[in-house]
Amino acid sequence: MADTPVPLVESPGVFYPQDFSLKTLNFLTASGQRIEIKKLMVEMSYYEDIYSFCASGYITLMDAQGFIELMRLTGNEFIEVNFGKVKDAPNGNDQLFRVYKSSARNPSGNMNSELYTLFFCSEELMLSEQTKISKSYKGTKISAIVNNILTEKMKINSTKLSVIEETTGIYDFIIPTMKPFEAISWVSTYARPKSFPGADMLFFETKNGFNFRSIQSMFKNEIYATYKYEAKNLDQKIQSAQEKSITVLEYEIAKPFDALNEINSGTMSSRLITIDPLTRTFKKTDFDYNKFKQQSTSLNSGKLQDDLQNRLGKKSNENYEGVLKVSFGNSNQKQVPYIKEKEDGVAQDIFVETFIPNRTAQISLANYTTIKLIIPGDPGITAGRTINFNLLTLKPTNTEKELDKFYSGKYLITAARHIIESQGKYTTVLEIAKDSTPTAYPNIRNDSSEWKAAVNE
Repeated sequence: MADTPVPLVESPGVFYPQDFSLKTLNFLTASGQRIEIKKLMVEMSYYEDIYSFCASGYITLMDAQGFIELMRLTGNEFIEVNFGKVKDAPNGNDQLFRVYKSSARNPSGNMNSELYTLFFCSEELMLSEQTKISKSYKGTKISAIVNNILTEKMKINSTKLSVIEETTGIYDFIIPTMKPFEAISWVSTYARPKSFPGADMLFFETKNGFNFRSIQSMFKNEIYATYKYEAKNLDQKIQSAQEKSITVLEYEIAKPFDALNEINSGTMSSRLITIDPLTRTFKKTDFDYNKFKQQSTSLNSGKLQDDLQNRLGKKSNENYEGVLKVSFGNSNQKQVPYIKEKEDGVAQDIFVETFIPNRTAQISLANYTTIKLIIPGDPGITAGRTINFNLLTLKPTNTEKELDKFYSGKYLITAARHIIESQGKYTTVLEIAKDSTPTAYPNIRNDSSEWKAAVNE
């Protein structure tokens, strides 16, 4: 059932693709007043991103009543939002956001109204900016540190925690007067998932709550839906929720590939030299994409590279000196007899050889190919889900709706923006990315006379 799309609504039937139900749009003042602002709304946008701590958005209002003055807005107000696909269907959820900023106020029409935008974010982001943490953690997993910061230091209700994935390794950390989300971001760079190789843990929020997850665990999510793009279906026809695939309104391949960036970021290969001043030793660790691909979880089966060799006889996963990093390490300290006798005075291994070369490469790999999709509004889709995107090949010989061999396949939703307009239009903009291809690239004939002539010119 992995390829079966999740219906856009929980009740069967036929609906217009861009219909929506704005059940709740209320403004809560600091004095406790609740005011409905649906009729003032020109556009509302709600945004989630797996590389952003909190959900956020904005509401553009056409105000002919002096609302912003009468309510004495100062940034201490809240907005209640609940939007769905079909009226009275259980496909939305109540969310409460903090208003933190207003745009410039522009007079409109005959000067009897103003157009302005109110920006909102999760209350937890405001709380994090107002708070500092100074605490030591000894012999603790990083996932436990994150959970402690959220529940004990920020007093976030457990119902707002969606997934806190367990990490491996025991660490000693001293958080030196840092903001809570800043502290989580810092310890996340050291975090290694328990069930997957490398160091790719991310902290982010969706409408379901806060998440602390590895990219690879998100790769293993069941496919939410299958999307297709066909030019003949760009008209706004009525669509059934039970169709096997959902039509994409527009798409843009934002980043097909960037070979120079992959070299300079260490995506395919890099070298780390760790120095231990206590034992006076050093260690060399090479990141090799081919070796990592064999043991890691990917969205698709195909590798991102072929077997091209440069004129020095090295493939892209073998150019370790292209990115060279130096750091302090302590992986061998507890093997020294004198130190083993005094274990309490020696810090836990921080696994520098794992998190430094892997984290940069894994995040870059996860965004190797990025695509922007505009789809009919779907309140159920969130950042961190996976989808299938079927893109037809542009080959003129394509008569059987053949799929593009390299840009179709399974993708991770890295960001989702829901846009509702007062004219009755609801669209969802997805940023999707993948680390692999459904079809392997063909091997390069490094021994051909044409190739030898090209690389040796």
